[in-house]
Amino acid sequence: MGELSAAYDIGGMLLSSLGGALVPLGALPHWVAGVAPISPGYWAVRGLHAALTGDAHTAAAACAVLLGVALTCGTVASIRLRLCP
Repeated sequence: MGELSAAYDIGGMLLSSLGGALVPLGALPHWVAGVAPISPGYWAVRGLHAALTGDAHTAAAACAVLLGVALTCGTVASIRLRLCP
């Protein structure tokens, strides 16, 4: 269980930094900006910034993307749990 917890924490930190949640995207290498939108952390930061500036459309779009990611991951987990004996 300790190894799983460590892997989860490291993976979360990597995905968060890839999305610009820990360090601004401008401070990271240029290739990171191209792959950042695949990270949920990117959409969380984008939605937070949009909410703070009053951009309701961008905030709603970021929330929709995060909801889609959550539903997709939940569906995959549910299917995998059903297939396990």
